[in-house]
Amino acid sequence: MNSEHIIPLALGGSNAFCLGVDKDFNARVGSSIDGVLANDFLTSMRRREFDARGHSNTPPTVLLRKSTLGDEQRPIQVTLRGKEEPLVWDAMDKRYLDPDEVSGNKISSQFKIDIHVRKRFLAKVALSAGYFIYGDLFRSHVRHNELRALMNFSASTTRDSFAGFGLRGYDEFSPIEEADAQQKELDSFFCQLINGSCVIAGLGPQNVVFVVGVLGKWIGTLNVPAVTESFPVEREHDLGHVVVLRDGGMTRMSYRQLAADAYGILNQERG
Repeated sequence: MNSEHIIPLALGGSNAFCLGVDKDFNARVGSSIDGVLANDFLTSMRRREFDARGHSNTPPTVLLRKSTLGDEQRPIQVTLRGKEEPLVWDAMDKRYLDPDEVSGNKISSQFKIDIHVRKRFLAKVALSAGYFIYGDLFRSHVRHNELRALMNFSASTTRDSFAGFGLRGYDEFSPIEEADAQQKELDSFFCQLINGSCVIAGLGPQNVVFVVGVLGKWIGTLNVPAVTESFPVEREHDLGHVVVLRDGGMTRMSYRQLAADAYGILNQERG
């Protein structure tokens, strides 16, 4: 066994938000899910903005390998490291260009986005955070087999793998149904307001809803079938439960408290 960061440090996690898991499983998930998302271009830019460092404590680096410079489309590689000035590597001359050689020229870059990794990350976080928040109630009353199936999703997965599932959700690339648009905007607002990473867990009569934010941005929402009549609904679970991760620390509160804090901030801004 070793300790799994439910949201990894490189994505704004905390050493306080961890679970003990199988060591080999943790290594596979860390590489195939957490690592892929952390190195995703859009996420890397947010890591750079927040200076979100992993276990190595090195400044986040954004690397754009497929880039070109100027109208002649000279092949280059662009490196954005921490708050430093961009480094431009000329692939033909095999040297870094001086700033005056780059200034005034157009830089074009290409990058790939894994369209499945956010869904897989949502499932992984919901599995771990669900047990962290609710313990054995989550183990015995939630259809976590559906989360496992989503976590193991790949391009070769067939629809039959999800036959009969009640799992529903969105990530930041999913089209949002009109009935859910207002709630998605509220979730996005809360993630932005927290200005860190977070997991928000809410209860319905037959489901648990997990909202996940990474470095001030809503990543997605999963609605997981469950029998919730025995789940806690008072004090820090009033209207739901929130785990806030900021500056390496963790704070837990009720959804009602989060909403009240947001209301107070909005009133301050207006007044």
